[in-house]
Amino acid sequence: DAMRAQAATEAGAAQAGGAGQQLLVLYGSDTGVTEQLAKKFSGLCLERGLRVAKVCDLDEMSEVEDLASATKDALAVVMCSTCGHGDFPQNASLFWSALSSPDVAPGVLKGTRFCVFGMGDRSYADSFCEAAKLIEKRMAELGASKALDMGIGDDRDEDKWETGFSKWLPEFWSCVKAAEPADDGAPKPPLFEIQLHEGACLVPQQICPPGATLLEVGESRRMTPADYERDIRHFSLITKGQDFPFDLGDAVAVYYENLKENVDEALQWFGINGEAVATVNCVSDNVSDRHRRAFEKRVTVRQIFTEMLDLFGRPTKSFCADLARFATSSAEKKALQKMASAEGADAWKKVVDASQSFFDICKQYPSAKPPLDQLLSIMPLTKPRLYSIASSPFYSQGVLDLTIVINQWKAASDGHIVTGACTRFIQQAPVGSKLACAAVVGTFRFPKEDTTPMVMVGLGTGIAPIRSFLQDKLYKKQKGIATGPMVVFYGCRREQEELFYKDEWAMFKKEGVLTELVGAFQYDKPHYPPKMVFVSDKMAELPELITTNLLEKGGYFYMCGPAVATPSVQKALKAAVATQGKLGEAEAEKWLAELLHSGRYSEESY
Repeated sequence: DAMRAQAATEAGAAQAGGAGQQLLVLYGSDTGVTEQLAKKFSGLCLERGLRVAKVCDLDEMSEVEDLASATKDALAVVMCSTCGHGDFPQNASLFWSALSSPDVAPGVLKGTRFCVFGMGDRSYADSFCEAAKLIEKRMAELGASKALDMGIGDDRDEDKWETGFSKWLPEFWSCVKAAEPADDGAPKPPLFEIQLHEGACLVPQQICPPGATLLEVGESRRMTPADYERDIRHFSLITKGQDFPFDLGDAVAVYYENLKENVDEALQWFGINGEAVATVNCVSDNVSDRHRRAFEKRVTVRQIFTEMLDLFGRPTKSFCADLARFATSSAEKKALQKMASAEGADAWKKVVDASQSFFDICKQYPSAKPPLDQLLSIMPLTKPRLYSIASSPFYSQGVLDLTIVINQWKAASDGHIVTGACTRFIQQAPVGSKLACAAVVGTFRFPKEDTTPMVMVGLGTGIAPIRSFLQDKLYKKQKGIATGPMVVFYGCRREQEELFYKDEWAMFKKEGVLTELVGAFQYDKPHYPPKMVFVSDKMAELPELITTNLLEKGGYFYMCGPAVATPSVQKALKAAVATQGKLGEAEAEKWLAELLHSGRYSEESY
């Protein structure tokens, strides 16, 4: 086997002619998902005999001349996610600043060959994979030649980003003339070496991912009635005494943990002692920084299962392909392999419809039980969830507020209720416990003058950042700073159960910072049944609030909530300025385009 693998490596190196013989893999990643993909991609390249000169974040190439030098004999593969509406990840911002500078010499990248794989969410229709598209366009402008068309990983696809990656990858192999890897179906070498110290005593220290801070839970209060269909919470984290700066409009990435009862079941299933102390060595370059940081010190096996492995998250086809290598039952091996292939579309649909997890897949195929070092190698890390911050860092000092809906849905297969892994953890996180959190730069743009009007739409928990905007204006007003009109269109299902922070809205209005709060309650009487009332209906009823503040006074507009509502909200904006503002339809279209282009329209949707 070793001889065959060596032969394949040499054949791959021989076939990967030109710039494809050596690769430079660059990634822009905000939550670590794109970094993990880049490391995985590097491993796949090595299996095919390609030489990977370096895998690093884009900001390591923050000088265009460095990029030109590094790609003199290497094909650059850029993998980049997009944050919010077209923003770059934090570890790609310096790279883009340098690349997009008008001072860069024309043709500086002549001779560079490159390709791009973008990661995004198509619900952000106006900026889907925008960061990757901008990189591709700018590199071409500077003289670089595109080796193949950009690949797209869409978080909304059935297999999330893996759908697009699986489609793009064969095109890449063809482009670089990569050899087929030697594969006898046996497990691949693990990325880790694990030494268990049975009987050793360790008081585990909570794992904190790179860039994160452990924040204490100060409050977790259910705001909806106990018998109501939805659990929506006011969730506060204590930042006092912590180095955790954030700005108005920012979000927070929360790293959740798997629940004890679920971890106990998984440990028992795999036959692993959770209390065993482990020394974990990363034996591959294709391991994420989060892995490396976690294993700088000894950990318990329970910590790996609780704080790291995405056991109860949504599975991927590539995991099924990897798991098949460990199946001792030929029937199970074939079933897993089929499910990971195009021929297994029906079987995979059943997995998706049943909202199964990685661990559910494992339980269905009991002959496939990877040892701990392999389980850590083939299973992804838990993915942090982003939540808009609902408080102003100046008004509410020492705390960070979130407004979180416990994410539950009915599985398409049989209607059983499924709860999202992160919000299930948040729902049970006790006051006093600590969560690993990282501040994420927001996408909102604010006017230079505090007297500039702000018109806001908050749908459901999308009211969170709007609450922070009002707090910020109240803080400024109390400091003697003049503030302008603030209009809020608040959309939710029912007024009594889901109009949150009622006392605060009344206080904001009394203090003179809230001009108008307009509620749109979807399922309330007398209009329902049969008619549901949406925010766009209320905007149509009160067009003067839009024309006076946005058209006449040059105000800013904010949309926060489900992306599905964006078209109707934008239609209502155009209708208001076309009729009430007397612009007419054609000019209203131009007006909205200018509102978007000028930065006076901000949207945070999901």
